[in-house]
Amino acid sequence: MQDKKYLLYKNEVFLHGFDTMKDCSTWLENIIGGSLYQGLSRIRDGKWTPKEDSQLFGYEVKTNI
Repeated sequence: MQDKKYLLYKNEVFLHGFDTMKDCSTWLENIIGGSLYQGLSRIRDGKWTPKEDSQLFGYEVKTNI
């Protein structure tokens, strides 16, 4: 999975790798709903840590670039 640029984790467990952040957010939106691109981007950039009441709580996006 090293060829993917964006790696999605939930509670430190690897879920899936993606070529773009848009692919990542679309994949997760299909599972948990909502519009997640902005939130996932902020998590990736270290600008936001979701609280327990957030649907993104426990998620982390890592890059291997």
